[in-house]
Amino acid sequence: MGMQESLVILSLLVGVGIATTILYSILSRKKEKISRPFTLAILSTIIWSIGYIIEILTPSYSWKILAAKSEYVGIAILPAAWFVFSSRYARHFHKITETKYIYSLFLIPFITIFLVFTNEYHHLVWRSIQLFGIGNLKIITPEYGTWFWIHAIYSYATFLIGSLLLIAESLKFSRTHRKKSFTLILASSLPIITSTVYVSRIYPFDLTPLSFSLSMILLFLCVYKLKLIGIVPLARDKIVEDMDDIVMVFDSNKRLVDLNRSAQKTLSASKEELIGKEAEYVISMCPEINELIYGGKKQKMCEKFGKFFDVRVTPLRDEGNIEVGRILIARDITDLRRYQSELENLNKNLEIEVKRRTEYIQKLLDQKNDFIEQLGHDLKTPLTPILSLLPLIRERVKDEDTIKLVDVVLRNANYIKNLVIETLKLAKLNSPDIKFDIEKVKLSDVVEESIKENEITMKQKNIQPINRIDEDIFVKADRLRLKEVLTNLVSNSVKYTSEGGKIEFLARPNGDNIVVEIRDTGIGLEGDQKQKIFDEFYKVDESRHDVRSSGLGLSICKKIIEKHGGKIWAESKGIGKGISIYFALPGGKENKKSDEIISISKSL
Repeated sequence: MGMQESLVILSLLVGVGIATTILYSILSRKKEKISRPFTLAILSTIIWSIGYIIEILTPSYSWKILAAKSEYVGIAILPAAWFVFSSRYARHFHKITETKYIYSLFLIPFITIFLVFTNEYHHLVWRSIQLFGIGNLKIITPEYGTWFWIHAIYSYATFLIGSLLLIAESLKFSRTHRKKSFTLILASSLPIITSTVYVSRIYPFDLTPLSFSLSMILLFLCVYKLKLIGIVPLARDKIVEDMDDIVMVFDSNKRLVDLNRSAQKTLSASKEELIGKEAEYVISMCPEINELIYGGKKQKMCEKFGKFFDVRVTPLRDEGNIEVGRILIARDITDLRRYQSELENLNKNLEIEVKRRTEYIQKLLDQKNDFIEQLGHDLKTPLTPILSLLPLIRERVKDEDTIKLVDVVLRNANYIKNLVIETLKLAKLNSPDIKFDIEKVKLSDVVEESIKENEITMKQKNIQPINRIDEDIFVKADRLRLKEVLTNLVSNSVKYTSEGGKIEFLARPNGDNIVVEIRDTGIGLEGDQKQKIFDEFYKVDESRHDVRSSGLGLSICKKIIEKHGGKIWAESKGIGKGISIYFALPGGKENKKSDEIISISKSL
């Protein structure tokens, strides 16, 4: 055996050994989509190579024929497996390579294998077989039949399409990756070159299985060891490269395999300078990030170069859920931190200012209440003897004109007295120190008491009070304060209801509250008067200016109801159509049956 023959045999054996090693490594990744067709391609290459070695070395003609036939198991299947691998890697032809139609790709290969092993009966693959001597070795030189060319066209087509997919995919990589992707292009080109040389009979030995072994080695390095990213490079260049955020990708050995333009700018270094460097070296700008790359943490704040970064690290996993690297994304949040700090300072200053203003307003309110209370007492002191003496003076005066003047003075003195009393009440209600004696109050009884308080004025105007409130309705309130509200509301209705009118009292449960209604047939309200009547010192001008009122009665009612945790409001259909005053207080209905059972049990 000459030197040339020995080198060919040795090369084939080395190729088989390396391919077998790669096959063993790939079997641990069999869950990945691209690993299955890659495994089949390597296995086909091994079968082809071993068969060709036997064909060359064996002296027996029958064994040479059997070895040549065995080679076709790998020769026929390899191009289809190559096409499936390339399509899945480049993410093309999904409807064929990832569905049941994938089996159609292997139809011609299996027919070819069948026809090869039965060639003696039809000669569709080999018309004739001759032996060609090279030194002491003899190799088969067949004359090809019709099916061989069908098989050849199909194999070259599938292999060429697969190779073009890999080459096109490699050309999409950025400049740094293109240096590595030369390996991918070489892996795709070698089998085409050697196969063309052999079929053209330029060189007697078929180096195609050896070239496929070399291609498998190169593909293994590209896809699994050099970690060429499975992202579509074009999308990566357009999206990741132009991101304002810093993006860095590290492999499973914590070496940098990719970074975008923002990362280069921040690190003041080019890709060529950084690719392949250890993570510890790359992120020396912020050593705390080591905890993210090497540890289990996922997020951390980093301050460097007078800037703040929000750094996140996410594991990259393959289809078998095996971690193959980590991606680091760092966002510059300097402006956000500055705005946040400014906002915190503004909020702090605002809180201080609000507190100062609140204290100042409360001080003014306290001064106002103290002033009103003092003024009220100062006014009540001289009013008491005046109101006591005026009736005596009236009795002794005989002149009618003088009596009328005394009546005017007495009426105004009483008005001032009532105004002082109501002002003092309002001042007390505005005080935070006021306390109510809350108890369970039978509403109907308090309504009857308020009616009696206004009985004389009602009879004078022939106004009919109608109490429609059920006996079993109760409210939780201060009894005296509630009576004050009802008495005030009844008095208000009597004032503004014409002679012969009526005032109705109604109540209904509403959830945990009781809604009370005092409905009269008085002069009514319109527009925003329904809201304003509860304002302090508010008087309805035109229709009520002839009625003496301090303008504080309804304000006092509102304060009392709100101090109970309730609310009060007014409704009216317009002038001349009466008014309904509503207020809601916590309460409910007594359970009469339970009360009867309790009383019976007590009597027993």
